[in-house]
Amino acid sequence: MHPSVQRSFWQIQRDVIYALLVREMKTRFGKWRLGYAWMLLEPVIHIMVLVAVFSFLKDAFYPGVPTPLFMLGGIAPFLFFTHCFQKGLAAVESNRGLFNYRQLRPFDAVLTRVLLEFSIYLATIITLMIVFAWFGVTSPFNNFLLLVVVNIFFFCFCLGLSLALCVVGVKLPELAKLSPMLIRPLYFMSGVFFSLEQVPQEYHVYLAWNPILHVIELTREGLFKNYHGMFGSLQYLMGASISMLAFGLLCYRANWRDLVRSQ
Repeated sequence: MHPSVQRSFWQIQRDVIYALLVREMKTRFGKWRLGYAWMLLEPVIHIMVLVAVFSFLKDAFYPGVPTPLFMLGGIAPFLFFTHCFQKGLAAVESNRGLFNYRQLRPFDAVLTRVLLEFSIYLATIITLMIVFAWFGVTSPFNNFLLLVVVNIFFFCFCLGLSLALCVVGVKLPELAKLSPMLIRPLYFMSGVFFSLEQVPQEYHVYLAWNPILHVIELTREGLFKNYHGMFGSLQYLMGASISMLAFGLLCYRANWRDLVRSQ
């Protein structure tokens, strides 16, 4: 019999995350491969509805950027944020039975869910841009490095938010039920279907407090050369992301023992 191999902490953590990812993917998409195609259905429906609505108003919603691509640059980031919000609230309850294993903690469940949603978000943007290009809907690409930096900060922001929300989901389940009331107003204030330059200037000072608006503005600026996003602040997004990640880690650190207790 071979002696047992002593694994390092990082090897154990890698195996835990991998196992949780496989579990989340089976839960999210089902046992059939066709289920993976559904991750494209939600943004496509949003894009079709918005394109249909705004096509009656004007020929080009934003000059130089096709309307489907403009909407994709807002819908995909917002859906990632929304899913992280919802999955963070339910992360502990959905995985409570697994916390009997010593190697697994609520942090792993939250990190796995955010990683999966982030992968879906990136795959959605890349796949739909390729599909649109196939049908001749294109726009000159602008800045790949800006997209990388923005998405790193966006990931940190959503991870911190999900960590804080996993505590809320257990400690304040009544408040968690109000989450749809919080998300819906953000849909109309985050630039999903408009650019901040299309909004009267007196409202900029209020809308600019929203980090998701900066993510969407900077995403469109990175994706499209013809998009003149003058309102997205990388410095503000960096500060908001680091602050949210620190806040989420502190909330989790203070409450993680309570999260693993059976109810």
